[in-house]
Amino acid sequence: MVIFIPVNQGFAYRYFLQTKIFLSLQKNAKKIVIFVPSPDDSFYDTLRNYPNVILEDYESFKYDNYLNHSKFQKALIYIRSAVQNESFDITTTKEIYESNLNDILRVFGNKPSLFLSDVIIKLARKSYFLRKALFMLENNLFHPKIHNKYFIKYRPDILLVSSVGTFHYDQYFMRQAKAFGAKVVTSVLSWDNTTTRGAPGAFSDLIISWTSEMKRELVELNDIKQKTVEVGGVAHYDYYFDNKFIWSRKELLNYFDISAQKKIILFATKSPNCYSNGFIAEMIAKAIFNDELSGDCILLIRLHPIYYRKIGSKLVFQDQLNEIQKIASKYENVIINEPYIETNVMNYSMPDKEIKLLGSLLKHSSVMVNMFSTLNIEASIFDTPIVNISFEDKVNLEQRKKARFDINLDLRQTHNQRIVNSNGVTMVYESSKLIDAINTNLIDPNQLSKGRKKIVEAEVGPYQGAAGKRIANLIMGQD
Repeated sequence: MVIFIPVNQGFAYRYFLQTKIFLSLQKNAKKIVIFVPSPDDSFYDTLRNYPNVILEDYESFKYDNYLNHSKFQKALIYIRSAVQNESFDITTTKEIYESNLNDILRVFGNKPSLFLSDVIIKLARKSYFLRKALFMLENNLFHPKIHNKYFIKYRPDILLVSSVGTFHYDQYFMRQAKAFGAKVVTSVLSWDNTTTRGAPGAFSDLIISWTSEMKRELVELNDIKQKTVEVGGVAHYDYYFDNKFIWSRKELLNYFDISAQKKIILFATKSPNCYSNGFIAEMIAKAIFNDELSGDCILLIRLHPIYYRKIGSKLVFQDQLNEIQKIASKYENVIINEPYIETNVMNYSMPDKEIKLLGSLLKHSSVMVNMFSTLNIEASIFDTPIVNISFEDKVNLEQRKKARFDINLDLRQTHNQRIVNSNGVTMVYESSKLIDAINTNLIDPNQLSKGRKKIVEAEVGPYQGAAGKRIANLIMGQD
């Protein structure tokens, strides 16, 4: 059995190649061909140790050129991203589309083409046949043969991708695989992908969802046949259920040189392209400085990997990074945890050690503070108290003009509403109540424990600790 796995960003790399999915596939497949940017980079040296693993170049720049030569294709993708079956609740898809439309109109004005696409989108949400027609049109017209030589050379049996054709450029690989008669398997990458990415862009023979809820969303919202979807669990959470994988509290404290008496308040920042994190960090740091929090606390700021996004050699979010660093230098009990980015050839890629470190932080922190991230699920696995922020920095008016900076969009999204309604996290809607919320959880860490267990049951699903093997078996047709 020959398996193709195209990977062009770090989150997919982690999901497929740093979990038990890869370990199980590698043991059973005759050959695994992995498409990555700059395959000669030393970041991939671990993969080169396996005799049945081959690295080939993911030539995404050719896809860029192909897409940029067709405004019609771009229009179809844009329309698809806003279309799902509105016979069911597609609040998230609608709101993302409307907020992005406001940004587009702000820049370009009210163009007739935008009006036409809006009409098509609204009709397609109502009509299965129009959605199907748009799907067929895109799939029949746009199928470049960019990696054709590799399909001819290796003749894959299976193509494994992380989306239903909603990530660039999965849809092209998927269409080409079908043309060569390969089985297309999608293992859904992230918690929100079935409600935020719009309609499928290509055909999958098998789709592996995290949970039964995600399966329902694939079937109802995205017109996927129920028999096509299997529940597989969450592969990258497997290690969280392995006590040997996570550091002890003593090991973690030694790593950061933190005294044993300290309570860690973990602030997991949101991506700087959609939230101003600095004012939150300063509020907590100031509260620690003024002895407003219960116990001897330290603030550990875990920076989002997107802080280190580069254009050329320049950090895109240098100003926001400077702001966080200034706060750390101003207050004594503040530590910045910068995720280790091992290579620049693949965005958001991190070594195995970073996965272990994050899990250890989640387990041994006294409270985790974040804004609508999957860390709400991950902290729940360790029964760590969670404070979820749902307010913004009102001073930063310029950023608030951008739709992505509206925290209320996150609040209303389908997947986040399940967390809000779980009674497993402390929701904070006003800045004046943040410190009290943290204190409440420091004083009584077990008050929302039942709700956190509910989150784990609903969002991690079955196969806890064994999802990677389950998913690999489904990929190979052995389950």
